[in-house]
Amino acid sequence: MRPALIAQLAQKNGVTAVRTRAGVEIEGINPQDPDSVLAYYKSVERGFSGPGGFARFIDSFGLPLSVLCSLEDLELAAFDQLVQLADAGSLHTELRGSPFSYLERIDASLDEVVAAIQAGVDRAYTERAVSGTFIAAFSRQKGLGPEKGPPVGRQAPAVAQLVAERHTDARPLGLDIAGFPEDIYPPRLFAEALAPAREAGAPLTIHCGEQGTYPQFEASPPALVLEAVTVLGAKRVGHGTCLMVDEDARALMKERDIGVECCPVSNVKMGFLPSVSVHPVKAFLRQGLFATLATDDPLMFGDFTVRSLLEQHGAALGLTPADAWALAENGVRTAFVSDERRAVLTARLETLRAAGGAA
Repeated sequence: MRPALIAQLAQKNGVTAVRTRAGVEIEGINPQDPDSVLAYYKSVERGFSGPGGFARFIDSFGLPLSVLCSLEDLELAAFDQLVQLADAGSLHTELRGSPFSYLERIDASLDEVVAAIQAGVDRAYTERAVSGTFIAAFSRQKGLGPEKGPPVGRQAPAVAQLVAERHTDARPLGLDIAGFPEDIYPPRLFAEALAPAREAGAPLTIHCGEQGTYPQFEASPPALVLEAVTVLGAKRVGHGTCLMVDEDARALMKERDIGVECCPVSNVKMGFLPSVSVHPVKAFLRQGLFATLATDDPLMFGDFTVRSLLEQHGAALGLTPADAWALAENGVRTAFVSDERRAVLTARLETLRAAGGAA
């Protein structure tokens, strides 16, 4: 969410105090002031690469959740971000969110939450011809709590069932597993829980191969990426950085046409890579993987569009203009969209190429 929208919603809802996900009040921030919001995220970002950095990242989600107080707010947030990114040059944007998280301030059902976000996505396309998709996520550490425990601690079955019921080929709804730690909650644990979504044909993308540290990636080995693909049926993997150390794993990704969502700035700022120059996105492209370039969380990682990411870091990543077009083509090819929308996006991309624009 843009700092300006966070401030707008804080003013609308009378929010003057905000808390972290752990419930601790954030001192020294005025949520009704965009500059104050941005300053807070800059302070959070500076601590990412230190001890507990990933937990600090997750905890900071409490700020935007503090100002999202109604279904109307959710619809506006989805619409606003899609339009903002399209105005900055994005051809298609995929938004992710955890439906359970929004229930902390909004009195609604899971289905109503997802319907509101999808309404924002649909509105962006019908009113502005701006293409987007929503991907419903849950955190792996909150996915499989006790069956008789609170639903918020056992999110995987509920989110998978909701996705199965709302997904259609004409209006895809994706599903993602995020959170931490990867090695304690490997993909195979979620095979049964995700079965309804998988059987309904909903597209899955799994955060994996991210949280190990270069150069060996012991905490998130390539085996976890392969599990996401072979056991859960993932069509894409989020990050997948550890694939750089396993040629056989890369071969399987290529054989199965699996998309790899590369987020080099995020990987560096979170302390998983020493610099963007060692990120394997260029090598992935050279080996024929369907690699794409992504911003991860733009509010905290500083690149609101893939274009700005390329402008700032393309040289360090070793990417050529031809690579930029390949990344864009892979993005369209692996997007969670209908066949009709993919044809529209392909045509738009070709129009841009013919006009000699930047990818």
